[in-house]
Amino acid sequence: MGAFLTFPVVLLVIFVLAVAGYLLGYRRARTLSEAAPRSMHSRPNQHGWHVVFATVAPAVLFIIVWVFSTGVVSNIYANAIIPDELQDVQVPLQQREGLTEREIEIREEVLRTQFVATVKGLAVAIDGYIANGNANEADIERWRADLAPLQDRLRADGQVVRSSVTQGMLTVAQDLRRFNARMATAGPLVALALTVFGFVLALRAISLDFRARTVVERWIVGFLIFASTMAILTTIAILSAITVPSITFFREYGFFNFLFGMAWAPAGDVAGIPEGRDGQYESVLGFLPLIWGTLYISLVALLVAVPLGLLAAVYLSEFASKWARAWVKPALEILAGVPTIVYGIFALITIGPFLQAVVGATVMPNTVSVMTAGVVMGMMLVPFVSSLSDDVINAVPQAMRDGSLGLGATQAETVTKVILPAALPGIVGAVVLAASRAIGETMIVVLAAGALSNVQGLEPNPFGAVVTVTTRIVAVLTGEGSGFDSIDVLAVFALAFTLFFITLGLNLLAQRMVAKYREQYD
Repeated sequence: MGAFLTFPVVLLVIFVLAVAGYLLGYRRARTLSEAAPRSMHSRPNQHGWHVVFATVAPAVLFIIVWVFSTGVVSNIYANAIIPDELQDVQVPLQQREGLTEREIEIREEVLRTQFVATVKGLAVAIDGYIANGNANEADIERWRADLAPLQDRLRADGQVVRSSVTQGMLTVAQDLRRFNARMATAGPLVALALTVFGFVLALRAISLDFRARTVVERWIVGFLIFASTMAILTTIAILSAITVPSITFFREYGFFNFLFGMAWAPAGDVAGIPEGRDGQYESVLGFLPLIWGTLYISLVALLVAVPLGLLAAVYLSEFASKWARAWVKPALEILAGVPTIVYGIFALITIGPFLQAVVGATVMPNTVSVMTAGVVMGMMLVPFVSSLSDDVINAVPQAMRDGSLGLGATQAETVTKVILPAALPGIVGAVVLAASRAIGETMIVVLAAGALSNVQGLEPNPFGAVVTVTTRIVAVLTGEGSGFDSIDVLAVFALAFTLFFITLGLNLLAQRMVAKYREQYD
């Protein structure tokens, strides 16, 4: 039943029952209305919609909650079934020397977190291996990791396995797969039961006195409340997903060591990495070189975008004719619809070589640089700044323009001495929002800023290559060799965690500035 009864099948059943429920509810209510000596409280179509909502809403809400909570429950279960004596989650004896009990405990928590992630990936790989017809459940049960390199067999089938498979990993992964299979069966069964229960209950509730109209209104209000809270729930889900690994990383590496470190050198990239105890390479994961590259590129982008965007907004709102505005504004906003990967390619093959030809290969050794990424990112932000500034300038009361012109000021003087000062808080808010957008940009900096894996200190040369926060996150989480078997993978969560709060602070600052401007002229 588990292979057949899946959520897509249940959703199809929900749709069929909803259509049938509307028709049956409508017909049943109309029959009662025609046979009754008095009128019904609600119309037949309202009874039909009540059956639809009662059939769909509880089951769909349960499916949403179930899908989002399955991963959390699976993590909890995987942590619970790991034997305490398993060697994979213990610090080796030779590495315990010189460590306190607390430091050993923290490192074993990190090992446990990494082990759970590896086991979950292994379980997915085994499921994919079976789905491709290479084996069945009986074959999988006979696998032994200590007798054959299972990772080679899975990788040959195209499955993603990021480390050598040990017998402990295989045992836990098999147990986790059985648990996930039970979860995959139980969820659709409960959703189907809720659907049938709501369908039957709503049909039985149809009567002359049943207030279907009121109940349907409550269903609609409930949907609106749910929709309004989705953004908040999404933010909470994002924050929770990056907080737990980040806290684990900070406990292992040290918050201030990360925040004020002047070098970024993962242990998997052996070039230029200082050696730790026993001659082994240790990760040096300082945040400052990455945030420096991010802010440096963002500054160049703003130096390009703010003057061009602001001047374009002034022209469109104060000087352009209706004909010119009707053509120029849509043409300018076309830039906002260009995918960022296209901007990145443009930077890589056009802007980079052009800048290198202008300043020379001595100053700019590579076509990827701060200027390459910053100039193109600034072009991308021009319609963003222009559109927001245009809205703010147009919101300045017309009476202020008329008063300035009536006193003898020219149009240019009116713009520089009246309109722009009045719109300044809103314009500053637009610039801050643009800065937040620039800091979070990914594809342009990946292609145009440089992809160094080791960074020592801060790069002052605007024509030199730098590494940004988003570049490192993409490099590690898309399969770079370093990180998945060490603390490096947790470091990218710390990067995302820090970047989240930086952009959140900028957005809140921008909203505060815009709100202050609106209060002034409302």
